[in-house]
Amino acid sequence: MNRVTFLSSFILKVLALLFMTLDHIGQFLMIQYVSNADLMTMANIFRVFGRLALPLFAFMIVEGVLHTKNFKKYLLRLGIMASLVSLVFITFEYIYPMPEFSSLYRAGNVFLDLTLLAIAIYFVKHENKNLRWITLLPVAFSALSFVVKGIEHSQNIDIHWLPYFLTMQYDWLTIILGLGFYAAYLLADAYIKHLQPTTGMDKEMWIMNGNYRFLVNLIAVTLASIIHIFYYLFVYMWPVGVFWDASTQIYALFSSAFILLYSGKRGYNAKWFQYGSYIYYPLHLIALAIVMIVLNGGL
Repeated sequence: MNRVTFLSSFILKVLALLFMTLDHIGQFLMIQYVSNADLMTMANIFRVFGRLALPLFAFMIVEGVLHTKNFKKYLLRLGIMASLVSLVFITFEYIYPMPEFSSLYRAGNVFLDLTLLAIAIYFVKHENKNLRWITLLPVAFSALSFVVKGIEHSQNIDIHWLPYFLTMQYDWLTIILGLGFYAAYLLADAYIKHLQPTTGMDKEMWIMNGNYRFLVNLIAVTLASIIHIFYYLFVYMWPVGVFWDASTQIYALFSSAFILLYSGKRGYNAKWFQYGSYIYYPLHLIALAIVMIVLNGGL
């Protein structure tokens, strides 16, 4: 293994969960303590760290699809979690309404992002070329989700035929970012093939000396950086309809440092962590909601 690449998928997942939690705590502080300047500063810092979560999650989804032995079970887990998260959102909306918490769950269901990304990656690499067009369906839905949320946000209306709990959180950014991570493998293979007449090294030799993983990582973070810069410019030039904090996604570029160090190894993989990393998302949202209820004199 190349000494530069030493972070396992376990470490990347832990980091992604940590950054996601900081992001949601930051949003919670913004909702609860909007008049406290010091806490708002802390909230903004937390939200900046939170921007690092999406690239890490998207990267791990691509790695998961490429290396899973049973895609159907993998997709089923993601689908179940997307459904569970939607149920949590519906609970906050209709069973135990929390209007002050709505900015968090009305932003969209990130597990829907990850589920659709998994579908996109699975079909873009499908051995049956006649099925690869299915990749366009997640791309199209991500664009639709973006447009619907944009209209709702700018016009202050609800579009009921695509309710918020069936919209994505990062929309087309998630899908394009994931496809970029997959493309890194294709570009790395093409680069090695191009150099082979000169170096005499095929792909297997690159893998054996540990340089293949670093090459893929390097191309992946380059593509991710280009995508995020484009996303920032897109939001900057067309701010109407885009959620107020979308432009801060440019800070996601700093996640490249962790992806660059990825070793391709699974690392710690106990069953409790596998399933716990899925269930953590709705559980930490519920915990934050309970804290907010208590602070507002509920329970």
